[in-house]
Amino acid sequence: MPKVWAAVLLGIFLLPQPAWAITLEQVPNPRRSYGGWVSDTADILSSSTENELNRLLTQLEQRTGAEMAVVTVPNTQGYATPKAFTTQLFNYWGIGKAGQNNGVLFLISVGDRRVEIETGRGLATILPDSRVQQIIDQQILPKFRNRDFDGGTLAGVRQLASVLQGQPVAEVPSAASQASTSLSTAAVPRAVGTGSLAAAQSSLEGILLLLGIIILGVGWQRSRQPVYLKAERGGAKVLSLTRREQGTMAALSSLQSDPIRLFLYSGSLCFGLFLLSASGNWLVPGLPFLAVVAADSILGSKRGIPFQPVVCQSCGRPMRPIQPQVLDKQLPPAHRLAKSRRRARYYGWFCPACQGVAVVVRENGFYRHLYCPRCQALTLDLTTQVLRKATYTSEGLKLEILTCSICGYRSQREVEIPRLSRDRDFDRDSDRDSDRDSDRDSDRDFGGGSSSGGGAGGSW
Repeated sequence: MPKVWAAVLLGIFLLPQPAWAITLEQVPNPRRSYGGWVSDTADILSSSTENELNRLLTQLEQRTGAEMAVVTVPNTQGYATPKAFTTQLFNYWGIGKAGQNNGVLFLISVGDRRVEIETGRGLATILPDSRVQQIIDQQILPKFRNRDFDGGTLAGVRQLASVLQGQPVAEVPSAASQASTSLSTAAVPRAVGTGSLAAAQSSLEGILLLLGIIILGVGWQRSRQPVYLKAERGGAKVLSLTRREQGTMAALSSLQSDPIRLFLYSGSLCFGLFLLSASGNWLVPGLPFLAVVAADSILGSKRGIPFQPVVCQSCGRPMRPIQPQVLDKQLPPAHRLAKSRRRARYYGWFCPACQGVAVVVRENGFYRHLYCPRCQALTLDLTTQVLRKATYTSEGLKLEILTCSICGYRSQREVEIPRLSRDRDFDRDSDRDSDRDSDRDSDRDFGGGSSSGGGAGGSW
């Protein structure tokens, strides 16, 4: 038991990072894909936000000639820093006009909890690094800390576009000044009824403590219920922990990871609020929650089934985890390919009594559209062809082709591209320059600009 708590405390400071890496080539170029400016690889922006961003950035490019791309990625593993990834992607795409170097890359790395804004060499005067940092600190990070990626991205792009068009940056009061103002206004009523407030605080602490004990107790009780897996010789059947299939869910009907997480996270949150009320220290309440997150991450990455013991369905005896090197030999070629591409994690369990193996897979939701129905693994490759370009008056059309290199499976479908949108003020300018718009739509790429590492960044 002391070893378990030691591992939990160590995990608080050494939280594991996501394992899903992405390369420059895997980030879709929005200019080539559909003639837009947004590449939401991490899938954190709504469709309405993407449309609004494309409208703003199209307007910016038409009025000033500057090019700005908005990119979201799951993480930047494989590169020295998120900044290094951003600079390389900027130069790989060539954002901005050649010779003018008037490009901007707004990149959000969800796994790194980092935003980077890269600027071209030609924008050093109008958009210095200090102004970029001001926009990040005041407009973007406060919303990102509240998981409002739509609001933070829109606010940041609007401010960047305003600066590039010669308009001033909106000033936002700092958090410290807001806190001091609220504390000063709250000081007067706090002096009244001190005894009643103390009694109410004491009652609240008792309720939070009792509630935390009850919720954690229920979660702990559920975590002791075993998961039954059917051991087979050769381990040919791979059961998914994430895909909702009838056969898979029947085989894993005893799996209760999500309810257990709900109880443990809720109980740790109650304990954190109790510690905050009792100590008044804002650093203390996060410790119980971080401990549960660390335990979940460590056990989940090592076992696949983080909390519950795994038992053989045939003989009822405990099963042992299989080392990854040994498991690779048990996997079919399709699943080995999915694992090598880091689209899924595989976990094996061995029953010493039955001499059988059970294999479970936890698939990365980012690649869920690449599932091959024949191989039953994430082995598909996606290619896109634009059949008809979107304009301001009509929708476009693109062809998505899915192919599997293992079994030869192939499917295709036509997907509608939303029409481009613009505001009333821009209608007059675009009508006057309609010929130039048509030429630019036909040239689906960035202008060939470059960056030497200008800009700024921040973490949330």
